[in-house]
Amino acid sequence: MNKEHSGQITVFLSLILICVCGLICGLLESARTAGAKCFLQTAAYSSMDSLFSQYHRKLWEEYRILGLEHFSEEAAEEEFSGFLQPYLEQENWYPFSVEKCQVSERKVLTDDSGKYFEQEILDYMKYGIWTKEWGEDMTAEAIKGFKEAEQVSDLTRSMEIQTKDAWKLEQALEALSQCFQEQEERRSKASKKLGREDGYGFCREGDQLIKQLNKVPGLVEKYEKQADKLGECLAVLEQEFEEKQTDLSSSVQQSFRAELQEYRAYTDKDGERRKQITGLSEQAKERINFVRDVQKEAEEVEDYIANWEPDDEDDELNTAALWAPVQRHFSRYVPLSLPFEAGIKDKEKEGLLKKLREMADKGILSLVLPKDAKVSQGLISAENYPSHTIAFEEKGLGVLDKAMTAEYCQVFFDHFCGQKEGGKVKAGEEITQGKETGEGKKQEGVAYELEYLLVGKELDEENLTQVIEQLLAVREGLNFIYLLGDSEKRAEAKTLAMVVVGGTGILPLVSITAFLILGVWAFGESVADVRILLQGGKIPLIKGRGDWQLSLEGLLEFARQGSLGTLGDKGKGLTYEQYLTIFLLPVPGTQLLYRMMDMMEMNLSQWQPGFRMEDCAYRVDMQMEACGKHVYFSLGLLKSLLGNTEFTYPVGIKASRAY
Repeated sequence: MNKEHSGQITVFLSLILICVCGLICGLLESARTAGAKCFLQTAAYSSMDSLFSQYHRKLWEEYRILGLEHFSEEAAEEEFSGFLQPYLEQENWYPFSVEKCQVSERKVLTDDSGKYFEQEILDYMKYGIWTKEWGEDMTAEAIKGFKEAEQVSDLTRSMEIQTKDAWKLEQALEALSQCFQEQEERRSKASKKLGREDGYGFCREGDQLIKQLNKVPGLVEKYEKQADKLGECLAVLEQEFEEKQTDLSSSVQQSFRAELQEYRAYTDKDGERRKQITGLSEQAKERINFVRDVQKEAEEVEDYIANWEPDDEDDELNTAALWAPVQRHFSRYVPLSLPFEAGIKDKEKEGLLKKLREMADKGILSLVLPKDAKVSQGLISAENYPSHTIAFEEKGLGVLDKAMTAEYCQVFFDHFCGQKEGGKVKAGEEITQGKETGEGKKQEGVAYELEYLLVGKELDEENLTQVIEQLLAVREGLNFIYLLGDSEKRAEAKTLAMVVVGGTGILPLVSITAFLILGVWAFGESVADVRILLQGGKIPLIKGRGDWQLSLEGLLEFARQGSLGTLGDKGKGLTYEQYLTIFLLPVPGTQLLYRMMDMMEMNLSQWQPGFRMEDCAYRVDMQMEACGKHVYFSLGLLKSLLGNTEFTYPVGIKASRAY
């Protein structure tokens, strides 16, 4: 028996299954597409990691700085594509092809005023070798202390100049005094000529006396000019003190203020003397008229005697009676004199004190360099390095960041007293590498790297000289502060001052001379300090009584000989390198960063000619455009109609990586 089958269920089920399969395949394709994008993103990140693993090995080994060296963005794109290729070949469930790889942004170590370079240094110091227990307060205190020392040094030198101006004023008075002594000698000779009734001889001596008297107005004018200069310089000095006193501690301010009062007291005291001196010009004119009147009388007597004829043979000429009025007249001559004692008494010691500063002006290196030390003649063409070729804006660094950056410099850069591992120049030796200049002495490349970071000059010798001058100024200021607090040494200085200007000199002059002695004493001690530091020794930042090396007699002997004898090393305190590290703290942060790049570029160019810090990337942003292939979706019959076109979908991927 035939049964009829309609097949509705089969058709319905087939339709349902087709929908279910389409849904399942659609869901699978969606999930696979998402997985493909995730796979592609992972591949991009992995390729970026591989790319950044190609950091410059020498830059890392020598300076612990990571940098991806590529000379162009195209080179970075090509290398990234090479690392991505293995992922392209592993299609599996995620087939795709890369249409384009492009660097969207590339930051190099020299960009943004050295921000990325600085960040690498700080990261390394924080998690690498930072061992100092410096907090922000300690670092700020060190900067303040060194600034105070430099300000004290500047003020001390200005006051020394003021003291020398006071000495010049005393010398002007001394010139007047000598002129008066010469006048007295001529007066005495003229009086003796009159006593011997030698009128013509008296007139000749009188002319010499008048000649000396005529010098007085000029000497008075010279004195007045020097007095005016002293007053003007004192006003400038007081203004300088007002500007710098904010950087000085209260005790130091008090000491300088007291000394300025002594200077003012001297000028005020000199004001009283000036009233007496200004009248000397008029007094000299009166004396000249007086001498000429006596000369006229003497000539009349001489003419009378020459033309006298006796009335008879028994007449005798009484010459004594003729000359008596002339002699009485001239005896009323009052010599000019200073109503006070003036001038410098011990010329030798005065000259030695002046010579000490002059020695520094003639060349500081010759005073402080160790015996037989050679100064590097190296040079660097700074205009070819980052600090000159790259524009940057100065930005401030935090105090602690400055401290870490400074210690980084101490660890990785050479200086006069030593070289780091792998360095090219030893302490005190000349550069032997690089090309010689036309002079045949200076070579490309500097040996004193820390000194270059501080100064930034092209010549090693110039950098070293300026650093030593700065070191000398700081040590001088610190030593002077110590002397201000040492009553025993201040008493010694005052004793020597009384020897120089005379015990009967005006007291303010003794005080300001003692202050000058303290200044040159601090300078001499500082020369000894710097010499010990350059020999590899140590000097305490703040000295105690047992740390002082140079006596006053030793100071004067230093001036006589022009050099210091054998110096001892106390074996405690800071080294030359540590002093330079502290000097780095106030250096503008961005400027310091680019000078560091100069040194890195200079040294790495020895192993890799043409190396440039601006070719080393810190961060790269890569943008990739890819096409994915569908697995669970096909055009079917439409494929042939569309010309066997493969249906794909675009995928955009971004990947970023930084050190």
